Amino acid sequence: MAKPMSRTINAGSDDASIVYCEPCGNVPADAYCSACPEFLCSTCAHRHERQRISRDHRLLRGAAMPSTHPTSVKPVSDSARFPKCLKHPDEDLKFFCNTHDLQCCMACNLQHNQYNQCTVVYIPEVAKEYETSPEYVQLTAYLEQSKQLAAKCSTDIEENMKRVEQLKTEETIKLEKYRTELKEFVDTHINELTLQIEQLGEQDRALLKKQHTKSKNTEDDIDIKTMKLRACEKTPCDLFTQCKHIRKEVEQLKMDIADIAANTEYHVYSVQKNDQTEAILKNKDGLASIQIGKI
Repeated sequence: MAKPMSRTINAGSDDASIVYCEPCGNVPADAYCSACPEFLCSTCAHRHERQRISRDHRLLRGAAMPSTHPTSVKPVSDSARFPKCLKHPDEDLKFFCNTHDLQCCMACNLQHNQYNQCTVVYIPEVAKEYETSPEYVQLTAYLEQSKQLAAKCSTDIEENMKRVEQLKTEETIKLEKYRTELKEFVDTHINELTLQIEQLGEQDRALLKKQHTKSKNTEDDIDIKTMKLRACEKTPCDLFTQCKHIRKEVEQLKMDIADIAANTEYHVYSVQKNDQTEAILKNKDGLASIQIGKI
């Protein structure tokens, strides 16, 4: 609840207004500080006169003390701007302790100043000229400078975001080009090896086919010669003559068979992987890697 600017009660039929101490709340006021401005009981007034921050304040007592808050001295709206103290909910945080860099109320102010070790100021007083104070001028200048720096950071970040997208596109295109180059290189090399295998196969097939034909022809020739001999078995003279004739061709048959046997070989081959290619395939970095740096 907001602290009343003045509290009154009616005693019997009298209309006499009783003003209460604002820091205490329920003790009749004995004095009024026109500088703060605030109603004070005798205890608070005594402390008020002893505090370094308020020892020069003029206190009004008795008939000189106003019966209510002068609106010209303390507008209601000014009091409403102060937040309430968490330790003393009925008190406004109208003071500031420079020693502890802390906003405080009257009760906290009394605690801060009980040994006169803190520098406490009354906010309504120091706030009057604060707009022209070095602290305010320096703070606003710092904020303006910070705003310019933050704006530059935002601009730089936006430019960097564009560069990031551009770099991603460029490097992706480069990687796809690299993929195409590698594919073309591999395809070309594989095609060359495939052609070489096909040529070897054709060469071996042609040689073996030729030898196979010669082998079949030799077999047929031997069959014919054998049949001729069998046909002459009942005619000894013919058998003798045929045998002598065929005997001369046996050496040639042996030579032909030896030639066929000697030329039935073929190429034995296998694909041998390149050591450098194998090293690349076993390399954990693969064919390429991303070199990361920062700008």
